[in-house]
Amino acid sequence: MGRVLSDRELTVAYLARQMLLDRQDRPAGRAVQALAALQAQYSPSPYIALFARLASFQPGQLETALKRGSVVKSTLMRGTLHLVAAADYPAFAVAWRQQALNDIRGKYRNVTVDEDAIRHGLSAFVTEPRSTDEIRDVVADLCGGVLDPHDLLHYARALLPMTHVYPSGAFKQHGKFSLVGLAADLPVEPAATAVLVRRYLAAYGPATREDIAHFTYLKYRQLDPAVAELDVVRLSDKDGRDLIDLPRAPRPAEDVVAPVRFLAKRDAAVISHKDRTRILPAAYHERVVRKINGDV
Repeated sequence: MGRVLSDRELTVAYLARQMLLDRQDRPAGRAVQALAALQAQYSPSPYIALFARLASFQPGQLETALKRGSVVKSTLMRGTLHLVAAADYPAFAVAWRQQALNDIRGKYRNVTVDEDAIRHGLSAFVTEPRSTDEIRDVVADLCGGVLDPHDLLHYARALLPMTHVYPSGAFKQHGKFSLVGLAADLPVEPAATAVLVRRYLAAYGPATREDIAHFTYLKYRQLDPAVAELDVVRLSDKDGRDLIDLPRAPRPAEDVVAPVRFLAKRDAAVISHKDRTRILPAAYHERVVRKINGDV
């Protein structure tokens, strides 16, 4: 057991990494990477999140990063839409697809699904942007009708990394979107998951194993080898829970004053720990965050 951190020390360390103590002067794309991932189920959320954290932020700055491809939108952790840095996306996709495939395969454990045929046929098809309906139709043909129509897109996403095509991800952009396959080599495990864990600790640490699993929705058998790849320090909280952190990550003094900030609907700062009391006292949690979907 390492140094014991008070509740207040944990909170201010978290707020510092979330850029919620002082607004930062950095490009939108770099801010997205520093925050690991921004919730993007509700299209304005990433923009409100950056407004709370960056000085002089304008929506066009993030939209430009999406147009240029330095930031991408995709279904990742917890099967949820996120904006992430393009440089991190291949590792995040590899880390997430293990759990996604386990989940979808479990549903079809008594059915023969030719995943190689689906992967091969689909990878050629999504070299160009395709609508979700087009992708479903192709997967339906490739699987020979053994998949439920509601699972066609889920299986496709689990088998192949695909990103949204702009204007998906733009402020106030809703409705139908197109996907395109990732034209890049994929990293291998456990290095891929180690990238995801390192980004999480940099943005959300110090954290317990349970916190990391809650954010990533990955099993410990995948997370533990990834943590072993990293240079980490071991800390603890006042209740004796083990905490993992990066050696040079900021941990300010507990007397730092935290300013008021407006956080977006489903802001990752509120929902990315198993223990959410760093942002919101436990007595208020159920009154503020809906259990069913995480809405604030």
